[in-house]
Amino acid sequence: MILAQRYRILALLLCSPCLVESFAAKKKGGSVAKSSKGFGVPPESLESVLSKFPTRLPDNADDLPCPCGSSQTYGSCCAPFHRYEKQCLATTDVLRSRYSAFKYRLIQYVMDTTHETCRDYRENRIAWAKDLHKAGMFDSYEFVGIEAGPEVPGKNENEGFITFQVRLRAKGVGLEQSKGSETIVKEKSRFLRDPTTGVWSYASGEVRADVAGLEDTILNP
Repeated sequence: MILAQRYRILALLLCSPCLVESFAAKKKGGSVAKSSKGFGVPPESLESVLSKFPTRLPDNADDLPCPCGSSQTYGSCCAPFHRYEKQCLATTDVLRSRYSAFKYRLIQYVMDTTHETCRDYRENRIAWAKDLHKAGMFDSYEFVGIEAGPEVPGKNENEGFITFQVRLRAKGVGLEQSKGSETIVKEKSRFLRDPTTGVWSYASGEVRADVAGLEDTILNP
């Protein structure tokens, strides 16, 4: 896989995601979504837009091992976060639930767990969702697994860091990919906690790849 493509992957994840543009980094703001024209035609809503996007969530997902690598089933691990039955009260909750959300193509959850200071964050959520659907959900790759290190405290109790790596396997779609080839995405993610609610979200990440000679180079400065 060429370096440019690897950077694009890194930039989009444990983004954006970001794992890894962390999963990544796009300019904050974005274009304004066009509203529907014509008499009696309501403008599109985020809900209606998201309903048109496919997910990769299996019908029996609750009974399957959770993608995040825990020893639990998806139904008892990341699913409650994705269904908004639980909140991310730890940095590891954000990391693992976002990884599973990328694997299962849960676009709204990826947006909802992105901090407003993150480069991936967009005020225009409809445009943001469309961008993720088009090029931000790693449709050409299979999610093989994630390995995460311990949380490292930040400058105060509302900041934390986790270094992790994700393995992605090419599906063989496109001329630049070799089916079955794997890429390791490495990232040091920064998380911020809302001091009022105690809920954590993804704020930024330093992304590296397993490219010879560039192992210590940050690809999304």
